[in-house]
Amino acid sequence: MDFDFQFLGRQIEAGAARVLSHQREDGAFSYFCELSPLTDAIMVIFLHLVGESDDPLVGELSETIAQAQTSDGPWVAYPDQTGNASLTTLCYFALKLSRYEMDSGREERARQFILDYGGIRHTSNLTKIVLACAGQLSWRELPPPFIDFVLWGEHAPVDIYDFASNTRLHMIPFMLLSHLDYHVDLPDEVGVKDLVTPSFSVPHIRIPFEHQRAVDAAREFILDRLEDNGTLASYHFATVLAVLALMAVGEEADYKVIQTAIQGLKQMVYRQCPSVHQQQFTSTVWDTALAMRALQATRLPMCNEALARGITYLLNHQHVDAGDWQVHAPKAKPGGWGFSDINTIYPDVDDTVAVLKVLHPVQARCRAAWRRGVKWVLVMQNEDGGWSPFDHNCNKAWLEHIPLNDMGKAMTDPSTADITGRVLETIGSTGIRAESAVTNAVHWLTGHQQSDGSWMGRWGVTFIYGTWAAVRGLRAVGLPRDTPTIQRALAWLEQVQNPDGGFGESCASDQLGRYQPLGYSTASQTAWALMAMMSASPALTKPILRAVEFLMNSACEEGGWEESYPTGAAVAGQAYICYHSYREVWPLLALCMYLDRFRPA
Repeated sequence: MDFDFQFLGRQIEAGAARVLSHQREDGAFSYFCELSPLTDAIMVIFLHLVGESDDPLVGELSETIAQAQTSDGPWVAYPDQTGNASLTTLCYFALKLSRYEMDSGREERARQFILDYGGIRHTSNLTKIVLACAGQLSWRELPPPFIDFVLWGEHAPVDIYDFASNTRLHMIPFMLLSHLDYHVDLPDEVGVKDLVTPSFSVPHIRIPFEHQRAVDAAREFILDRLEDNGTLASYHFATVLAVLALMAVGEEADYKVIQTAIQGLKQMVYRQCPSVHQQQFTSTVWDTALAMRALQATRLPMCNEALARGITYLLNHQHVDAGDWQVHAPKAKPGGWGFSDINTIYPDVDDTVAVLKVLHPVQARCRAAWRRGVKWVLVMQNEDGGWSPFDHNCNKAWLEHIPLNDMGKAMTDPSTADITGRVLETIGSTGIRAESAVTNAVHWLTGHQQSDGSWMGRWGVTFIYGTWAAVRGLRAVGLPRDTPTIQRALAWLEQVQNPDGGFGESCASDQLGRYQPLGYSTASQTAWALMAMMSASPALTKPILRAVEFLMNSACEEGGWEESYPTGAAVAGQAYICYHSYREVWPLLALCMYLDRFRPA
């Protein structure tokens, strides 16, 4: 079959130009990181709780929330979800608080959906925490806070550092709020107490007690980890809880900190005409590394100056201070990179290897930074051979079953196929010498392949994402294409390819623990599968060509691809991320890989 490589070249140029249009003056590439309408609803409620209900942002976000409601009444975390009672409760409550004039039919359908689900007592713990802060539910509807937990040390059976860092940052403020029984009184007419069914139940038994030492320790934990803009690692909801917790403690010295944090959250608002959204976090370092990797792959001279500025930006954002990660990895020295440009305390392995891959072509000019990054990644390898994003050996599986947890596998930070695969890809493609680390990681990955040949990814959706990362990593460190591990993965990918040549997986896979087709193809997922197939196939195949043709046919004339489906995973069933960079970066990188490998001599 003839293929128009000239047309492909033009698409790559247009895609590169589109990516370049997102670069800022400081060298970073800035994209919208969307987790709507969850963060929008929480921000509206938060502004009411801190006495800023008259902020124009309340009206703007309320309009965004209202537009996201489905015609059936509920709100959903991803388009093909049938309904989400926890999210619907937050959105409905936010609109009531802001006195937004909902269509009477839509309001009643939303209300009835929540009641049919069993009322707000049956919502997620995250939703219940927000409702308790707003006085709509008693804190006794939630598991006891055990605030003494913040005082437990490494000799205890479990301590706060046994939980994933992103979970830990939410737990400590929650324990403070619950222990202090904090809530803000709101008028009944803007509340949702009428959605408590039955009106009486037997709550968890809690014995009130005072423990000032634990309260002080929890407060200091929060204050010690605030960034200059007042946020906790740039996490929106963790910062919301932190602000409310500091208000609950009531120390006059914290007033300025609280105001800084509120402004820091407002600075994370993204205005995308005509919509206004509250970001859960900024993804600037991550997006910059991905954008630069795609631009490097194009080898276009027009990208050179932008790449030089991007390198400077990334070098300026390498972490230089120790953080919580050092508790379980005391031999590790700072040297990683974080996800957000605001975060300077919590680096992660995924971002670090993404940056290292970008720095590799110029490592002679930044050798010290390169070495620090490599050393940090290698020390963070878990004892089982895999890598997790945030912490070292944070894998006590039994913690997933404690009463407080209704977020799936979010309590701990075990090794994952996607992170392990990308570390291996970086090691193999940049020549990092780490033979024993590679051997152990390959063993871990091959041992965690699903029976159908796929791998489950934790931070993307889901089996296509994990399989792509695992195959690319294993091939980069030399696992032959003809091994059963690689061939089973290839067969699985070809099996789930859509008739149009593309790939599409539903966020429901994350909840079900098995592959769930979306029913249509997305650009980013097609790019992931295409890169995996090219790595696994010894020659050009029809499935590879069909995937390339899908990307070519679905590309926009002005560059980039259209995609609104969330392909980033956060909390199973509750929170998924639509990275607006993904629809531009991954397809561009995949097409460049195809051109490099199959262009006629």
